Amino acid sequence: MPLTPSGFTASSTRRPGRGRVPPLVALVVVVVLLAAAGGGFALKTHLDSRAQDRAATRAAQEYLSGWQSLGSPGDAGAAQNAATAAQDRGKADVIAVSVPGTISVDQLVTTMVDVRTRLNVTGARFVVGALHRQKNSGTVGYSAALTLAGFPDPYAYDGMLHLVRQNNAWKVAARPDSVNPALAAGLRLERTASTGRRGQLVDVSGQPLGGDAELAGNLVGQVAPLSGLQRAYDTDLAAQGGAVVVRNERNETVSTLRTYPATDGRNLQTTLDLKVQRAAEAAMATSPMPNGALVAIDTRTGGVLALVNHPVNGYSRALIGRYPPGSTFKIVTATAALIAGKDANTQLDCTQTVAIGGRTFQNAESEQFGPIPLRTAFARSCNTAFIRLEQSLPDTALEQAAKLYGFDGGQPLPIASVGGSFPTPKDAVESASAAIGQGKVFASPLEMASVAAAVANGTWRQPFVTGTAPRSNPLPPAVVAPLQDFMRAVVTEGTADAVAFPGEVHGKTGTAEYKDGTPPPTHGWFVGYRGTVAFAVIVEDGGFGAQSAAPVAARFLTNLGAAP
Repeated sequence: MPLTPSGFTASSTRRPGRGRVPPLVALVVVVVLLAAAGGGFALKTHLDSRAQDRAATRAAQEYLSGWQSLGSPGDAGAAQNAATAAQDRGKADVIAVSVPGTISVDQLVTTMVDVRTRLNVTGARFVVGALHRQKNSGTVGYSAALTLAGFPDPYAYDGMLHLVRQNNAWKVAARPDSVNPALAAGLRLERTASTGRRGQLVDVSGQPLGGDAELAGNLVGQVAPLSGLQRAYDTDLAAQGGAVVVRNERNETVSTLRTYPATDGRNLQTTLDLKVQRAAEAAMATSPMPNGALVAIDTRTGGVLALVNHPVNGYSRALIGRYPPGSTFKIVTATAALIAGKDANTQLDCTQTVAIGGRTFQNAESEQFGPIPLRTAFARSCNTAFIRLEQSLPDTALEQAAKLYGFDGGQPLPIASVGGSFPTPKDAVESASAAIGQGKVFASPLEMASVAAAVANGTWRQPFVTGTAPRSNPLPPAVVAPLQDFMRAVVTEGTADAVAFPGEVHGKTGTAEYKDGTPPPTHGWFVGYRGTVAFAVIVEDGGFGAQSAAPVAARFLTNLGAAP
């Protein structure tokens, strides 16, 4: 650059290309920028598409999950409440992700429930498949496996859901063919019955139980609708096989979707013995009062041999009757005392009355025997002596003994039945009442028969009618022999010594007050065992057990003949 008086000045000449952007470079820059913008747009479009795919698939998954929860309510009680709650949640989930299609959403839910009910679905599994989407609509395949009661394997099929995008949210269109591809307006799914023979409930010798009116009504139950043991063991008894079919409004079979080979149900042997049952029914027919029950149990196993209600086939007092056990509960109180170190010769004071916590307890007919040993107090059933006995025991001794015999408020059999309940006493008065089987203690004849069987065998077993005892509690060995002696003394020299029992019978009488009165009305009890048969008899409003229930027990044993 030439030098001027004022300094350096620009040259009038330029080198080619210096000082300006060549057109080719500018073009390249523009192309790159446009490409970058286009790439960003394409990436955003791709990400948006992926997000829509995920949203559509999630809607399908929520729909199938809700459908899976649409089971029918189960058994009574807490199980039914839980099943109903799950069904309600399932309906809500399906409704939340559905919109009207060829049918309304309400019709869709009704169709789902109808399919599950008609096919007797006991379980369902749905797996979402591939999504095929075109902008605001699409389809999702799924596989279904429905477990049907009585069928050997699930009914499986593939289905299709139709999805639409509304208000930026993906929904499943309500259509009958989304529930099953074979469904359309006017069609329904049904299951056909097996052509096989239903199994029978039989006694220990293979004789059907259904011919006995008492057992048929209060134990065996019905097939239509299912009840009793027929319901509890339907899976074993029901003939297997049949088919899943599509029927129209004229009840015509349009198509068959799945066929299962027919097989006969199996006979199920119970612990019941019809010979013992008939002996018990005949004995209860001689009861002096119109209402009562008799239960017999095999002492070796805990299995139920007979269940009789009086009147026959009336209210099931044998299984669901809740009665104060009265003095029969002294078996439990004596158990607590023996565990605590008392023995047959422990002296007790049998006064006419005893005051506990401001309440006066007394003996029947104002009896009093003065100081007597525990064995005699048991045989003569002295209330005041047993109340004093309980007062001398550790605080939880009686409650623990009651648990040994299953007094836990549970249901013994797989049908409606009650055992025994022993609420923890809140004070001395409740403890005193419990010691003599009064107050808040209750038991069914089934439970008290199991108590007698436990003394005979040395182990309490939960009563049962099929299989084996669900649970058992061995009694302390030092307790069993004294209890057996106490119960024999009741018959030979105690409250039941005037009853003509056949053979060597061990027992315990009971007179249970069930409401206030002057004098209070009472039920009569007698529980005991002979040989391998234990029993419990209750006569409602029977007064003294020795006068009402014990003679019925004697007739029962006489009807049985020689001791097993």
